[in-house]
Amino acid sequence: MSYLRISDTVVETYRIVHYEQTNFLNRLHGGDMLFFLVETGMLSATKVAKGTSLLASLDDVVFKKPVKLGDIIRVRAETVYIGNTSLEVEINAFNQNEEVVSAYATYVKVDDLLRPVPVGVKIVEENEEEKRKIEEIKKRRESKLSKIADRQKMRFRTEDITEGIRYKISNVIHVSPELTYDGKIMSAGKLLKLMDDIGGVVCFNYIGYNNSTDYTSGAVVTVAVKGLTFYSPIRLNDIITIRAGLIYVGNTSADVIINVIREDMKGLKEHVATAYFTYVRIDKEGKPIKMPKYIPVTDREKNLYEEALLRRGLRK
Repeated sequence: MSYLRISDTVVETYRIVHYEQTNFLNRLHGGDMLFFLVETGMLSATKVAKGTSLLASLDDVVFKKPVKLGDIIRVRAETVYIGNTSLEVEINAFNQNEEVVSAYATYVKVDDLLRPVPVGVKIVEENEEEKRKIEEIKKRRESKLSKIADRQKMRFRTEDITEGIRYKISNVIHVSPELTYDGKIMSAGKLLKLMDDIGGVVCFNYIGYNNSTDYTSGAVVTVAVKGLTFYSPIRLNDIITIRAGLIYVGNTSADVIINVIREDMKGLKEHVATAYFTYVRIDKEGKPIKMPKYIPVTDREKNLYEEALLRRGLRK
C-alpha cells in the first residue's frame, strides 16, 4: 500500500470562455461548466489511481457567481479520500481567485472491461484542516452509499420516469466517437452538458420562451445539480434517451428531474443516471424574476413535488 498527501493529488486546468459557450447575456452555459468540472476531477482521480477512472456520482454542485464571455476560469480538483475502488474528489472553479462553482464527485477505478478494481493508494492528512475535510468526506460518502445500496437493481430500472408529468421532453442521441473519451466510453462531461441543455429546454417551454430578441419571457440559468449517480457506463454506438420533466417551481427557481437510459446494438437497455437540476429564471439584466405559478395536478406530479420540498428542506 502506498500513501499520498492531498497536495499530491491536486490538478488545475484553465479555460477561456468562448462565444459558443455563452447565452444571450454572454454568460457561460451551466452545461459547459459541468463539463469543465468533471473533466478536471477525472484528471485528479486518474493521476492518483494510475488507471482509467470513471465518474460514479456528482453532488452538491452549486453555482455561486456567473461567468462571462472572455473570462479565464481556473478549475481545481483534489482527491480527498480513497476507498477500495473509489476516489472522492473535491472540485472548485475560480474566476480571478473568486470561487464561482463548487462540487463533490466520486470516481471509480476500472479495468479494460470496466469492472471496478482496487486503487491501492491511501490519503494521509498533514494537518487538522485536512483531517476535518477527510472526516466530512467520509460522512458524505457513508450517506451517499446508504442511498445507493440497491445500485444493481437501479441499473435495470428503465421505465419512463417522466410518465405523468405534464411539462416534459425527451431526446434520443447516438453516441458517436466525438462524444467519447477514447473511442470507447462516453465522456461524462459531454453527457452532463446534454442533460443540462434538455433540462433548460423544459424550463424554457414552461416560462413561454418565444425565442425573440427582446427576451420578454426572460431566460433560465443553471444554479445547482444534486443526486447524480451513475449505474451503467455508456459505450460507443449506444443509443441514449434523455428524459426531463418539471417537478417543482418556487418563486424564481424550478427543479427538473433528468434521466438517462442507454440501449446497445443488441437492444439491451440499462439505466445510466438520474439527477435533479435546478434553474433560476432571469431577466435581460441577469436578475432573478418570478416563475409562472405552478400547481401539481397528476398524482405523479404531487408525489415528486412533495419529494422536492423534502429535498429542499421545506418539509420535515
